[in-house]
Amino acid sequence: MNSVDKIQFFLFYGEVPEAACYGYMEMNQDGNMIALYNSYGEEIDLFGGHEMVKVRTLGKFNDEDRDNFYSLLESDGVG
Repeated sequence: MNSVDKIQFFLFYGEVPEAACYGYMEMNQDGNMIALYNSYGEEIDLFGGHEMVKVRTLGKFNDEDRDNFYSLLESDGVG
């Protein structure tokens, strides 16, 4: 099963970012990131010419939460 973590991260577009971003990182069974979502639940293009640096994990969600991703976003105050 894939897992979803709430994280704080930076996106670098060739210069130092102004502030940290908050969002969600989805990982596969091997622990590799397969998707990154901003704090609004919109998927960030992983091939968008930027680098992502994870600062810290703010929370982890179980399989039931992950299966209801948009309900999770609403319960987290998004949307």
